[in-house]
Amino acid sequence: MITPESSAQMTRKQYQKKLRQHRQRIRKRRKSRIRRVRFVRSLRTTRFWTRVAITTAVLLMLAFWSRFAYVYNIPSYAEQGSLVGVEAYVTVKSWWFGPPIFNLNEEAQYPLSPVVVGNSYGVLIQNLGKYSSVIENPRFIWVRRN
Repeated sequence: MITPESSAQMTRKQYQKKLRQHRQRIRKRRKSRIRRVRFVRSLRTTRFWTRVAITTAVLLMLAFWSRFAYVYNIPSYAEQGSLVGVEAYVTVKSWWFGPPIFNLNEEAQYPLSPVVVGNSYGVLIQNLGKYSSVIENPRFIWVRRN
């Protein structure tokens, strides 16, 4: 900083030069402080929106898990009624918080108890148990056709 005592010994040009240097230092500090504040604000904004996005994604996954089911790999013998020509679909479950994904080919291949071998649809329904409503009376949300 320029004091009145030091300025008394300087010429006008020297005083103006010192004053210019002092103003430049102050301007440089101010700009640096502004950059720092902007960076911290942008960082806080980014953290906020990241948290919002993660929370939204978690809530959407929880909502899907709780009430919707994705059913795929529908065998040809199970294509009856509204399932004719359907490859995969999302349906509303008749229960809350059950399994959200059903691979019907996998369900049909592992019978829980011996059933008449010729009745593949019956084996599928039996293996699904209380979750058989995803095939017997689906309420479609989204459908992918063959």
